[in-house]
Amino acid sequence: GDAPGSGMPAGRGGRRRTRERPDLLPDGTRVTVRGLQGAAQHNGKSGEVHESNDVTGRYTVQLDDGEVLRIKPENLLQSCSAELTGMERKPELNGREGRVTGWDASGGRYHVSLDGQVVSLKPDNLILPSGARATVIGLVSQPRWNGSTCKVVSFDRERRRYTVQMKDESTHLALKLESLRL
Repeated sequence: GDAPGSGMPAGRGGRRRTRERPDLLPDGTRVTVRGLQGAAQHNGKSGEVHESNDVTGRYTVQLDDGEVLRIKPENLLQSCSAELTGMERKPELNGREGRVTGWDASGGRYHVSLDGQVVSLKPDNLILPSGARATVIGLVSQPRWNGSTCKVVSFDRERRRYTVQMKDESTHLALKLESLRL
């Protein structure tokens, strides 16, 4: 039956579906595991977020191979579609959509699958979709937000700025493309 008062069906095992938060990956988000040290065999595997635990700060992720892991947010890369932009050497790629499949920390670039090929792109060459969760980085004027997770609300093409929603839900910031990391 429905979860009382929610107007929504009860979740798995009768759990009530919790309200989506701007600082957490929603249940059902596709992710890729990265940067695990003790269980490095799982790096590069894909799966789906099933829940988050505020006490441990970890997500429960069911991998595509069926295994279930509890993983810290910094060891997950949200796998989402993103629009290519600002491609000066290959302008024909601007406006095309690719899927983020990896992150090269040493080069500071996303790996993006585009027409069966993987291309390496700087963060300012991708427009993340509304609803994506990202970490704020490199703010000088408001450094208190650096390291915070936010939700992408929209992208203003004229100003080339995201509008993002912070954890408290009332704070919205306008951020440059290079100020967010998946």
